This record gives sequence, C-alpha cells and structure tokens, in this order.
Amino acid sequence: MAIDRNKIEQAIKLFLEGIGEDPNREGLKDTPKRVAKMWEEFESYREMNMTVFEEVGSYEEMVVVRDIQFYSLCEHHLLPFFGKAHVAYIPDKKVCGISKIVRVVNKFAYRPQVQERLTAEIAEYLEKELQPKGVAVVMEATHLCYSSDTEILTDKGWKLFKDLNPDDKVAQVDKDGLIIEFVEPLDYIKYPFKGYMINFKSKSLDLLVSPDHRVLFSSNWNFYKSKNRYWKTAPAYTLVDKSKFVIPQAGILEGKNIDFIKIPEDYVRDSSEETVITKVKTVKKIKGNTFLKFIGIYLARGSLYRNSTNSYTVRITLNEEWKAQKVESILKEMPYSYSKHTKENGVIEFRINSKGLYIYLYKLGKGADRHIPSEIFNSSVKQRKLFLEYFIIGNGQIKKDGKSYRLVSKSKKLVDDIQAIFLSLGVACNVYEIFNKKSNSTHYYIETRYNKRGDKKNYSMVTHVENVEYNDYIYSVTVPSGYILVRRNGKPAISGNCMAMRGVRNPESVTVTSKLTGKFLECHKTREEFLNLINSHKKL
Repeated sequence: MAIDRNKIEQAIKLFLEGIGEDPNREGLKDTPKRVAKMWEEFESYREMNMTVFEEVGSYEEMVVVRDIQFYSLCEHHLLPFFGKAHVAYIPDKKVCGISKIVRVVNKFAYRPQVQERLTAEIAEYLEKELQPKGVAVVMEATHLCYSSDTEILTDKGWKLFKDLNPDDKVAQVDKDGLIIEFVEPLDYIKYPFKGYMINFKSKSLDLLVSPDHRVLFSSNWNFYKSKNRYWKTAPAYTLVDKSKFVIPQAGILEGKNIDFIKIPEDYVRDSSEETVITKVKTVKKIKGNTFLKFIGIYLARGSLYRNSTNSYTVRITLNEEWKAQKVESILKEMPYSYSKHTKENGVIEFRINSKGLYIYLYKLGKGADRHIPSEIFNSSVKQRKLFLEYFIIGNGQIKKDGKSYRLVSKSKKLVDDIQAIFLSLGVACNVYEIFNKKSNSTHYYIETRYNKRGDKKNYSMVTHVENVEYNDYIYSVTVPSGYILVRRNGKPAISGNCMAMRGVRNPESVTVTSKLTGKFLECHKTREEFLNLINSHKKL
C-alpha cells in the first residue's frame, strides 16, 4: 500500500497540537515532513524482492547471520522497541545473499509491530522463499519496564536498579514453580520515558510499569477455583480493564545446607587500634543449624560490650523464662563458655566472653545498622526457617488472627533482609515505616500474610489499576527465566524482565517468542549449535 504523505503530515501536526505543542515553532515546524519521509523510506524495505540462488549442490551447512540491528514501533502505543535479530537457515538447494537476510528483518520491522509476530513473520517468509531444511529466528530487544523507584532483590539485599553493580547477582524466578535463584543478569536496561505508566495496587501490592511491560498474573477464577492453577503473562495495558486478578509475590529459594561455620579466635590489635588479623591460633566450629538459631536470637535480642580491660562480651537479654530455656539450649551446643544472670526486675541475661565471636557479630552492625550475614540468604530452606523462628522468639508479635507475625526493628536494612528471607520461603510480607513523634525516631516493621485457612500467602489480588503520568528513567535487567523479584514502597511482586533475548534460552527450550522450523525444531544438536553460535561472542 502506498504511503500518503499529506495524511501523515496532517496527522503529525494534529498530534503535536493535541499534546500541547506548537507545530510551527522552530524545532517542530519540519517534523511532519520528516516523519512522512521516514515512513516512505520504511516502505521501500517492505517492497524488496528476494533474490534466490538455486542449484547450490550439496551444501547443507547452517547459514547464520547474527547481531542484525533492528528498530520497530509497538503497534499498541506507538512506542519504540529495538535490538538485535539472529537468523539461521539450513539450505536445501536454495540460498540467498547475506544482505537479503538483513533486508528481510527490516521488511517486517519497519511497521507497527509486536515482537512475537515480528519473529514469526521473518521465519515464515524465509521458509516460503528458500524452502530450507529449517529456519531459526531469535530476537533480542529492549522494551520498557519498571519505574525508577522500583527495587530488585540481589544476593546482597534489595537495590534500586540504578545502584546495581557488575558483580551483583539478581533474583530470577521460574514462573511455573516460582523457584528463585540468584543469577548474573544477561543485560542491563536504562531508558528515558515520558508518558503514562500503569500502577497495579492493593493494600499489599504497588507495581508501577510501562504499558508494554510483561505482567505475570492469574485470573481470579483460575487461581481460586481451578484445579490446574497456573501463571500467565500479558502486556500491562491489556489488564487495565480486567476484573480482579492475582500477582505472585514470593517463591522458594532452595539454597544449600550450612554444615559448619568457622569463627577464628585470638585476634590482636596494632598501635592504630584498627582490628587486624596477625595470627589465628584457634578456630571455633559451630554447627550450621545452631549458628542459624543463634544469629536469629542475637539480631533480635543481642548486644555487644567491651570494657577497659579488653574483655569482649556478647549479651542476650530476655524477659521470659521459656525463651531463656530456648536460648540456653543453643548456647550448650556452641563451643563457648557462658553465664546466666537474672536481674531484680526479672530480666534474664546471658553473657558469652569471646573475642572472635564479638568481632564476627560486630560486623553485623548495631542498632539502626544491623543486617543479616550474607551466608544466611543462601542457606537451606530448613535453616532459614530456623533463623526466622528464633528471631521471632526474640522480637516477634503474633497478630490478633493468631497466625501471622509482626516484626519490628530500628534497622531498615535488617527488616529488608528479613523480608527477603520470608519471600524466599514462599511467604508474602510487606515492609512499613513508623515515625514516633515522642521519641523522634523511626521504626520499620514487617507483617506476614496468611489466608483465612491459615495457609501462607505468596500472592496479592489487584484491586486497583490506574494510569500514572511519568517523566523519568525506567530500568530493568534481563535474566534467563524472564521473571524477576522486585518491590516498590516495600511491597513485593514477581513480574517480567526486559527481554534482551525473547526466545530460545537453552538447547532444550522452544518458546512462543522464537520461531523454529524443520531441523531446528526437531534436532537437539542443531538447536544447541545455533545457540552456541549466537551466544559465543557474548562470552568474550
């Protein structure tokens, strides 16, 4: 179909007027003409002729063209998406010039599109024109994603996308089993965005994403009434008018069992009074389960004391005898001597004299700076449950429902870390902030969530959706599974990542956003060879 320059120019002028711009000002007066000319150039790509060479003998090796830069326009909101295409085919008597493959990609990209259809159209066109033994097309593209105040869970705790470091691993989620693991991102995305974002909200959810963002959800009927509950993905804009639906918020991180923790003893200090290790005479070994229990109770009820004679003391104070009995059973399993004191006001205090243990715990901060040691995040499910059990003993309140807990601390980092552990155990919870005017201090707390039957909740029902004006950068990362664990305003969600490769992720997978035919679809080794070829340069 021929391009109508006049209609395009008139439409662009009306569009500029509609958004409050003056189409006659210096920077915009020629914009309608430039847009019309651009679409005329795009039209020239659509009308290409495919030159095919036949009778190429017995040549049957794979032909691969990778890193084809493409630009396209999302047909739903006329927002840009762009990236790279990787195309391969196995000849069967017909071949084409390499440049023609690039032209084919542009032929279908230079029009209002969705990436899934773009991928399929390229493959189907090559299949028709070349009649090969197989075609494979994988698209890498940047799409719009999360607001700038959204955080992602990393192996070092929660971080804003803009604060991610190259060595940070992020929490990716498998959507079928909601299994969490920490992986290195395949790509980082940062993109300026002005327009409207979509906000999915409830009392326990606050997700702000771009219109094309891939949202992971389940319909209300499927989640509550179907025997075959499952999660599916749809662009955010398609859910704006949808009735109630559910978004997942927590999953399971398997982790690895900690057998022992080794804590060195006998540190000495130099003249500058900075702690340095000059010689390690002994190493104390603590059983993993015992260590997790102890750290839980220490972070909730512990403190450190050092007197003028260089005596290093770890103290744990409790108000109830049954809790003291629990703590004493832990201390009996540890390789340290301890003492127990009951004060006149009934407070029970345990004291452990150990320089090595003191120094280990000192690194975990005090007061508002406390945090959880990194090894606990990757411990086994059982051990993370032990940690939470003993933290709750020391600093937990059972809510009126008798099922859920409220945990409070001055340390935001500690509360954030505990939220991450709950989420990694499949328990949804939010972080809240309280300011006490009398004490002029801020506290943070977590409330776990359970349903009416008392089962833990790993989801939230969306009760409100609205468009929000936005003018800032938007961020995301790319991970192999396509889904990540994020939060906004202390409220978590599992949702889609920006896809830097929306297609085949490993030799075993065939996904709807790739297009594979013939040998690529049928033969594992052929798929593996193709993937190795398009991924090898990324590892250099």
